[in-house]
Amino acid sequence: MSNQYPEEFDAIILGGGFAGVYAAQKLSRALRRSGSSASVALIAEENHMVFQPMLPEVAGAALSPRHVVNPIRSLCKGVNVFKGQVNSLQLDQRKLTLHAGDFAGPVSFTYKNLALCLGAKVDLSRIPGMQEHALLLQNVGDAMRIRAHFISRIEEANLTSHKATKRRLLSFVIVGGGYSGVETAGQLIDLAQAIHKHYKHVDWADFTFTLVHSRDHLLPTLHRSLGEYTAAQLKRRGLDILLNRRAKAVTANRVYLEDGSGIDTNNIVCTVGNAPHPLILGLEKTAPAPVSIERGRVTTLPDCSIEGIPWLWAAGDCSSVPQTDGTPSPPTAQFALRQGELMGRNMARRLQGKQTRPFTFKAIGELATIGHHSAVAEIKGLRFSGAFAWWMWRTIYLGKLPGLERKLRVLFDWTLELFFPRDINLLNPRFSKDISETHLEPGDTLFHANDPSFSFYLVKKGTIELRDKGHLIKTIGEHEHFGERALLENRPYLFEAVATEATTLVTIAKDTFQKIVSADSSFGQSLQQSARSYISSEELEMLLNRLPSDQLDKPVSDYMSSKLSSVPATATIEDALALFSQSSRNYLPVIEADGSCQGAIQKEPIYMRMLTTKLDRQEIVATLPKISLPLISATATLRQALTLMTRSNASKAIVIDSGNVPCGMIAIIDLLETIH
Repeated sequence: MSNQYPEEFDAIILGGGFAGVYAAQKLSRALRRSGSSASVALIAEENHMVFQPMLPEVAGAALSPRHVVNPIRSLCKGVNVFKGQVNSLQLDQRKLTLHAGDFAGPVSFTYKNLALCLGAKVDLSRIPGMQEHALLLQNVGDAMRIRAHFISRIEEANLTSHKATKRRLLSFVIVGGGYSGVETAGQLIDLAQAIHKHYKHVDWADFTFTLVHSRDHLLPTLHRSLGEYTAAQLKRRGLDILLNRRAKAVTANRVYLEDGSGIDTNNIVCTVGNAPHPLILGLEKTAPAPVSIERGRVTTLPDCSIEGIPWLWAAGDCSSVPQTDGTPSPPTAQFALRQGELMGRNMARRLQGKQTRPFTFKAIGELATIGHHSAVAEIKGLRFSGAFAWWMWRTIYLGKLPGLERKLRVLFDWTLELFFPRDINLLNPRFSKDISETHLEPGDTLFHANDPSFSFYLVKKGTIELRDKGHLIKTIGEHEHFGERALLENRPYLFEAVATEATTLVTIAKDTFQKIVSADSSFGQSLQQSARSYISSEELEMLLNRLPSDQLDKPVSDYMSSKLSSVPATATIEDALALFSQSSRNYLPVIEADGSCQGAIQKEPIYMRMLTTKLDRQEIVATLPKISLPLISATATLRQALTLMTRSNASKAIVIDSGNVPCGMIAIIDLLETIH
């Protein structure tokens, strides 16, 4: 159930990239100048805007990661900024729902105008193994991870004398020969050349850099001569370039190419795999008028609005905005920025009842840095390369970087780089692992009822009690698990979980748990079955209310089967097999020397063991693994027996007398036949 945000906004912009931020800036500024009180909101998955062109320099340790991001709230004065992931658009109701966090949950917003600046997503599923083994370069965290991974591999290579291992550790493969791929390759080569001298057992000859590109020349959006110049410069500096080649599959140790060849490596940087945003693909289902989606981009009118839906707008990589010649604008940063600015002004004009204006921007040119104080550029038909192009790249992008403070910080970083070596600190933030251990002291609460479900738990040591409004529901001991029902049903936890002694839990994160369940259907089915035991008091009462109350209050002894077949713990397995043959039961309670029952043996596991191993039939029953069936007193009510079996996820229970000696067995299937 979602919470409704109390305010309806005159305009909501989705996306915190170039298009979204610049649209919010221009819209808010235009409304303030006109004296309008219209409210504007921007919703983004992060609270900062990333200056994407400088990410390769962060990966190469040429820039601090803090200097290529800007807080959106600082950039968009007068705009309500919300951090969250939009899960659904109900365009027919002018409503959207975002996920604000595990505790806040879903929040719904209503609006009068909506602007889509969602960009694109990354989909690596088309190349098996790429998603699991490749490093991406989409945000600052990715750039920091590449830098940390690169330096970590050099540190490890410095400690091994095994040549094959060293070569694998220092073999780096970059997939994609566009701007990101070429710039990242250049930066990593620069970083390796700058820092390898600090490692006694790492030589420059130990490094291998390979770039795999599906086209016949690098930087395909630039003139071919610039792509060929780039290839020549990078080859001279040690990059092996494979053109007209595609990655077919990736493993932890190798990249397989479509031509049958492969590259041995443990280090892959992937700069390809852009995919349409799911919300854009779903527009056709909820839009109040037909919308056109071409290659995952929504087609707009020249003013960035959607035909037939004057209150719906789009800009940036998720949109197809026509240029003056009618061709779609390319999905690049310079077009996204200009589209965002125009769309923001047009939204203000629409709110003020004025005529909107068409998109008329013509690309000035494109630039790419290739490392070693070199770059290539194509500006208004003129082509540049080398140091002058590198100076142009830095000057132009420094000017485009938002905020005076960030400009000064980046300029300072670049100046220091000219005179001092690059930073080789291994900045490797240690985040929570998908599988970890959690320690609890007696009385510690792991989670409360209605807390968001985060994890699946296995008890390594100790005991956990699940409580429902103070009442004990179930005790979870060593080698048992809990938490699966909440995760399988995507709901909050039903109970409170409290440690009754010093307890160690193995914790599996929600995302990892769901991947395991989806990959192994038999495991998922067993968890579905065990989840049935975790029912709330209200659910249990509803279940029991389906049965006649007068019969539920009768003692178990009225319904149990007193013809109990059991086996002494000291009997042989041969004796147990004979009893199974004589009885129709699949279970035999095991009677200890003192007459008590500590569990039961099951027929199927014994026969399976006979098929797969050499089973000594003269061994005693005590050596067999036992199944823990619930024990219920003969004087207990049928209601108590059903409650116990339901909580234990058991279809049978052993009935014991006042001396704890088994005197019968009760099964749910037998009860259903006798209760009317």
